[in-house]
Amino acid sequence: MVSFTSYGLLALATATQSCHAFTTSVPRNGAKAFSRVSSPRVSSPLSPISSSSSILKATSIDDEKEGTIFEPIFDSLTDVLTLALRVGTCSLMIHHGFDKIQNVDGFSANVVAKFFGFLPGDPKFWTLSAAATQIAGAGLLSVGILARPVALSMMATMMAAVVFHLLNTGLEGYPLAVIPAHSYNFELAAMYVLVLAYFGVNGAGAYSVDEKVLGGELELYDGIIGSVFGGSDKKEE
Repeated sequence: MVSFTSYGLLALATATQSCHAFTTSVPRNGAKAFSRVSSPRVSSPLSPISSSSSILKATSIDDEKEGTIFEPIFDSLTDVLTLALRVGTCSLMIHHGFDKIQNVDGFSANVVAKFFGFLPGDPKFWTLSAAATQIAGAGLLSVGILARPVALSMMATMMAAVVFHLLNTGLEGYPLAVIPAHSYNFELAAMYVLVLAYFGVNGAGAYSVDEKVLGGELELYDGIIGSVFGGSDKKEE
């Protein structure tokens, strides 16, 4: 009888403790209550699930880095074609500058003064400036020195040529008209603008003085700006 009563009291105490696990009562003496339900289960980093997910992540990262076998081939081909486009464009551009020097009076009177009369100063100044930009720019861009500002300055001269042709002969039925000259008067200048805009945004490419000698064109500009403005900040401190 006594033993049966003891078993009953023990069962009642166990049930009472299990019910207290679901309550939010504050523990005595500031001790932190422990609850099997409230404690989250944290997976060990050595568990099979976490280790397998880590392996999958590492494998996916390696796959992204490796890429395909064609990427090195096409990267090299892109660099070579960019070099050919750059040198070819400059070799075709330079004679436009020589032509302006040989015909300063005619270009100044028939182009600058007639269609760009709003420009201040002597028209010959603008003629010689455009010639110098096209000659010096062709030399610098062909080897890839300061490619972006050089290409943008050359592009500006060709944009002026596009404006001149549009003011002089108009659109000529662009884009579907078939004209006796077989090409629009502004066509060549417009193609120069597009190609030079590409180099003005992307730079000269891998095979250039900017990348091979100067350590990167954008890095060069960043270093110059940092030395100028960074030096003044240090002096103020």
